[in-house]
Amino acid sequence: MIADQSIGEFLDAVASERVTPSGGAVAAVGGAMGAALCEMTCVHTVHGGGSDTVELSAVRDTLADRRAQLLALAAEDAAAVDAVKAAFASGDDARVQAALERSTTVPMETAEACLDVVEHAVTVTAAGTPVAVPDAAVGALLAHAALEGSVSTVRANLDGLADEAVVGEMERRAAEAEAAGEAALSAVRASAGE
Repeated sequence: MIADQSIGEFLDAVASERVTPSGGAVAAVGGAMGAALCEMTCVHTVHGGGSDTVELSAVRDTLADRRAQLLALAAEDAAAVDAVKAAFASGDDARVQAALERSTTVPMETAEACLDVVEHAVTVTAAGTPVAVPDAAVGALLAHAALEGSVSTVRANLDGLADEAVVGEMERRAAEAEAAGEAALSAVRASAGE
């Protein structure tokens, strides 16, 4: 499990000759790091007696869930990429299509989880204790970059899919996530005074 590795072990695996973990897993881990930074800002605000402690406690819980989800998606992404490689080696077209669909669905789920982090970062940067708001802004930037990377992976994988309905749905979800992410990041930047 990626979540059980040290950062050094994970980066060594990424930088190796192995196929996985690759971009999708790295994006998911980056999104999880962004969530953790936003969580930290919530913790400092709540423990410091900030005015929005109830709201930020709930946001912190949601961000913790997203962090765990993103670490699980990192492992799922690596498994999905390995499945694509195995499917192509098998020569079974149905198996290839199923593997390609999963290798598109996982980064889409990653993008949407990262979007949730960036959207929650709007609240965190608006209500967080001023000394920790820059950390939440970094978290939002990391999660937004992970969102963009995941959407890029989705779009790259769509070329191999034969099911036009799935392709159309993924294109729609990707465009929506991207647009919502841009709007949320703009709000974070405004709150953080960038």
